[in-house]
Amino acid sequence: MSTPSSCPFCNIASTYPPMSPTAFTPENNCPNSQNTKKPYTAPISLPDSSDPSQPTAHLILSTKHVLAFLDIMPLTRGHVLVIPRAHYEKLGDVDIKVSRELGQWLPILSRVVMRTIFREDDSSDWNWNVVQNNGIRAAQQVPHAHFHIIPRASSNPAANAARASFVMFGRGQREELDDDEGEELAGLLRGELASEVLRVREMGVDLECEVHGDDSRRVKGKL
Repeated sequence: MSTPSSCPFCNIASTYPPMSPTAFTPENNCPNSQNTKKPYTAPISLPDSSDPSQPTAHLILSTKHVLAFLDIMPLTRGHVLVIPRAHYEKLGDVDIKVSRELGQWLPILSRVVMRTIFREDDSSDWNWNVVQNNGIRAAQQVPHAHFHIIPRASSNPAANAARASFVMFGRGQREELDDDEGEELAGLLRGELASEVLRVREMGVDLECEVHGDDSRRVKGKL
């Protein structure tokens, strides 16, 4: 499948190869750490960081078919984009295998985002949007299929709902994500994702075999 050179999401996908999500557990990266529950938050090195033309992203997940990273113009703190690695303009263009993997990761990433952003809240109080727009008239701003995971704070829910809905569908202003804050948050999300992948493995599903497309090692189970 062709990769349009002008597509920012394709450029990000070509920059970041598939990598294991559990590489970001504290014990793998900080073996002498006294606080093994603290997520590993060091930045991800680019394949060739000396090349200034390479696009950067606050990466959270990178598999053979799916990537997730922070939106650089977030509606709320923790606003994450989930994309297919290959270029598909709209959701209806995405092939079956990639669709399955997108559907698999969306609930996992939702839990990761909400647990990271609202760690002290009971999960029954979590509120968030999963949004997917197709075409200019539907407020799709990048012509590469993608999902938004958008946490919604509990304070003043009516005002937050109105603002998020207004901007979500192509109207209103969004503030740019600060690089340092973004990488710190991405690190927390990567650490939480590593923990979630290990939890799912204990339930009988090995998600890591799918990072590189090896379905033969997957054990069927319930997420």
